[in-house]
This record gives sequence, C-alpha cells and structure tokens, in this order.
Amino acid sequence: MPKKPSKEKLVEVVPLKLEKTKLKIRGKTDLLMEKMDLGVVERYNKKKGQKVTKQDTRLEEEKVDDKIHRDEDGDVAFPVSGFAKGLAGVARYLGMYKMDVQGSIRVLGNLVKIKYKKQTINESWGRQSGISKAPRKIIRPQFEEWSCELEIIYNANVISLEQLVNLFNWAGFQFGIGSWRPEKAGSYGQYEVVN
Repeated sequence: MPKKPSKEKLVEVVPLKLEKTKLKIRGKTDLLMEKMDLGVVERYNKKKGQKVTKQDTRLEEEKVDDKIHRDEDGDVAFPVSGFAKGLAGVARYLGMYKMDVQGSIRVLGNLVKIKYKKQTINESWGRQSGISKAPRKIIRPQFEEWSCELEIIYNANVISLEQLVNLFNWAGFQFGIGSWRPEKAGSYGQYEVVN
C-alpha cells in the first residue's frame, strides 16, 4: 500500500524582541526595612517539630541591624522581587493583564544596592500574634533620601518602554517597597523613575 503524502504544517516562529534598560529609582518617602529574622524561622521550625526552643532574649534595639537586607559586599540592598510584585499589582490600572506583565518583564539580580543619605531608627508599637495580642515595640531601620538603579529586560513585543516606566511609577505610588508601604496601609517606601 503506497504511503500518503504527509501534510506539513508551517510554523511561524515569532521571535522575542528583548530589550535591556536601566531605570534609576528615587524614593519619594523613606524606606523601612524588616527582613525576616532567621532566628524566628528556626524557632518556628523547631516548634513544629515539637523540639524545645531557646527564647530570644535580645532587646528590639539589638535586632535592628538584622532587619537590613545586605548584598554580598555587605552594602544595604533590597530584594528586586519587591519591585516586580508591584508591577504585576498595578497592571490592571493601566489596561494590561497581570500575566502579560509578569511574563514580559525581568528585574535582574536578586538584591539591588540601595544608596541613601541617612539611616535612622523608626520606633512604633504593634501587637503580638497569638491569643494575647499584647502590645510590642517595633523598631525598624529607616533610610532617608534613598535611590537605586534597576537593570531590566523586557519583551518589547508586549510592553513598550513607556509602559514599563508607567508601571514603575504607578507601582511606586500604589504599592511601594519595604515595611509599612502603601500596599500595607502605610506611606513608606514610595518611589518614582527619574530617568
């Protein structure tokens, strides 16, 4: 029996149009940091495993330096994932789909170095978790007049440079980064693109 000729399908390959840019970000309000304390994580994991844990007896003032994100050189830094989260969060306000933004923009690196004019300590009061809800003092490192430079790769087939800058400006106003940011009913960590 003779073989039937195969029907070949033509596949159109649409190449990615990847563009690379750097955006200078300037803080509009001070940045508060509160990096997860690894001691807390360790105690939590031990509790889950029903192991006896040693209570942390350090004063809040002694924990301030542990709340700062630092890069491999020991400089003050911040996770780039905080910026990326804000971009996806504001997509709908600019008539874009969240998945398009998440899939088309890459903020490079893990941590971005933060430049700042002055570091101070922010003191406030909050509540402990659990049944007691007892008041507790919260001390966070605060950075004034901060800035950073983000390296970004984006798919220009989906998002233009103008849209990228608008996404960052909206995210800086509506989401922010760090503790007590607009996303969490605060006013810290707001930013804008300056170039």
